[in-house]
Amino acid sequence: MTNTNTKTLLFLLLLSGASAFAPPLSTSRLVSTPLYAAATEAGTKTKTHPIKRVKSEQDVLDLASFRNDLTSPEMMVENASLKSAGVDNSEAAINGVKTGLIYVGVPLALYSYFFEGRDVSKVIELYFGVGGSIGAILGVNAYMGKSVYLPNKAECENRIVVDYAEGLKREQDVGFIAISPQTTKFEPCGGVMACVDGQLRNSKLSPMGVQTVEGLPSHFHIKNMLVHDSMRRQGVAMELMDSFEAYARDDTDAELLTLEVEEENTGAVNLYKKAGFEFIKNPTSFTKRKFMTKKL
Repeated sequence: MTNTNTKTLLFLLLLSGASAFAPPLSTSRLVSTPLYAAATEAGTKTKTHPIKRVKSEQDVLDLASFRNDLTSPEMMVENASLKSAGVDNSEAAINGVKTGLIYVGVPLALYSYFFEGRDVSKVIELYFGVGGSIGAILGVNAYMGKSVYLPNKAECENRIVVDYAEGLKREQDVGFIAISPQTTKFEPCGGVMACVDGQLRNSKLSPMGVQTVEGLPSHFHIKNMLVHDSMRRQGVAMELMDSFEAYARDDTDAELLTLEVEEENTGAVNLYKKAGFEFIKNPTSFTKRKFMTKKL
């Protein structure tokens, strides 16, 4: 048999082996639960809700938990524990071995044979040496119940704060939260049902590291505003806007409020227009979103 035929046969054998041991593809897909913007608040009745400025570390954590789909660090720890308890360790161990042999060993063997020109014995040695070792490690860990990482509370706190409230944690941003009387639903996030945050830009009072925007005076830029879907159409967004505006006007040297919005998001555009915002040419070139301002 020629050298070319030998390579072709080995290539087909490796591929057929991968197909035989590969786990079936899942038709489901893990997706994150969307956070709902306060876009449908326009044209609704005004209702008084408790609004407070985010000041303490607990306020920051509550806001982050709200943005984390009403999931607190304690709930994250509990969810991970439940997920771990529901894992079949024997099945997880088998999948761990397959991962090493199929998804590490096979590509490595193919590359070393066809692109590096190694002989068959070296390829087999590499396949079992690397793929087999990784598979064994994964399999043993899975069998010992370590296939699901179990974070502690401090790790979960850090994760959601970094993901959802890092600017507030670093004191680069200023935020306000609306507290709901429906304590049961919003208990995991300290009663937070809506929030807004932003930062002072182009000011001598701006914190270190805050973005500057050429061509604008000192201004407070609204970065995010979220209202839980069950609390929409109750005037919450407008009350948050009013609190944010009052702070920017009375406690800073800001001359403008600014924000960016998708033009197609007509609900949000109507809300901002109702609050007194107007479109201007977007001074930034890295986004296609529309820019709106309001004089203070």
